[in-house]
Amino acid sequence: MLRPALVILALSALPATATNERAFAPNPDGTVSFTMPSGNAGCTFIPAGGTPVYQTMTGMAELHCTIVEPVYTTVVLEAHLGAPQPIRGGEAPGLPMAGTLPYGSFWQAGPFTCLASRNGLTCTNASGAGLRMARAGVVTW
Repeated sequence: MLRPALVILALSALPATATNERAFAPNPDGTVSFTMPSGNAGCTFIPAGGTPVYQTMTGMAELHCTIVEPVYTTVVLEAHLGAPQPIRGGEAPGLPMAGTLPYGSFWQAGPFTCLASRNGLTCTNASGAGLRMARAGVVTW
């Protein structure tokens, strides 16, 4: 299991102008989505205030990350709040149609940074709270 401090250190060590940073075009509603190369996990960034059909709980940006296997689970990471709780769903609608975040690459928007590796997807917010999604399970801190 990765320790949160090590994950935060690894994510903070990535330079903002590195060639392994990826950007994705916004969807028509202003959200941004990406998936892992495995097609098993992905995230949707919701800007501060939300969209015309979804308002964020705090008015700040949110990151909704989902893993399909082994158990369909979604985690909502808020901009500055800590310790998100996984939400296990019964029905698995799948992941959004989105660009792929290659292994070894990272994505940043607002207070969020996500890193894709062969060992899973790791995302943190500005406060250092985060999540790790992998076939081995979902960990939040």
